[in-house]
Amino acid sequence: MPCDIGYKSYAKVEIPVPAPQVFSAKSEAPNIDADLLEKLGIEDPEFLEWAKELNTKPLLIEALKRTLAKIGADGINFTIDSEGMLQAKGSFTNARGKKQLSEKASAVSNRWQFEILGIVAELLDYTVTITQKGDELILEAEEVGKSHPCDYIKITRRGDISEITFEHFKSQKLLDLATAKFLALAHKLGVKLVLGKREVKQGDPFPGEVRHDHGHSHGHTHKHGHGHDHEH
Repeated sequence: MPCDIGYKSYAKVEIPVPAPQVFSAKSEAPNIDADLLEKLGIEDPEFLEWAKELNTKPLLIEALKRTLAKIGADGINFTIDSEGMLQAKGSFTNARGKKQLSEKASAVSNRWQFEILGIVAELLDYTVTITQKGDELILEAEEVGKSHPCDYIKITRRGDISEITFEHFKSQKLLDLATAKFLALAHKLGVKLVLGKREVKQGDPFPGEVRHDHGHSHGHTHKHGHGHDHEH
């Protein structure tokens, strides 16, 4: 649930969408990018070692199952091959049928990537919700078992525009660590997020922390429908 508490970052993000050639959509999982972790200041060698050894294929298969449970296959056979790539096969009898199959394969590829990102968040102990409204996909992730304010991640894609936000982190170091882990696992599972320039800011203090008077106020509403007004 978004709220102006703790450290927050926001960035435009590129999420490459596989462009299936009629019946084939492929998304190859690259090796984990250790340089990315180092650049973002990660200090968790145990996590890095665990991530390197992670068996991704069962996770990719699970993401596909979740995808097809939500939007269906419509006569196309979707599988994950030995290289962790999404394969789509079907048949058509005319140009219209070919177009429909291509559009369906693209829709499955698109949703599959978001389901993969959801699994990434789950691996990092977040509870995940994915919603779709037309061509807009929204992923929201909150720390498991934590009450508000808890670490929060939101990814939104509208057409070709994607955004990612990390909120409610108690320090910039923890914010950067969470960002690094999320990006690293996404890369490992084949979704190579490319961040634009990040905007990082410090919001209100956590309950019990010293509050500094910044001389302004704002209000907002969480996704669960309850609002807050802050003076700071």
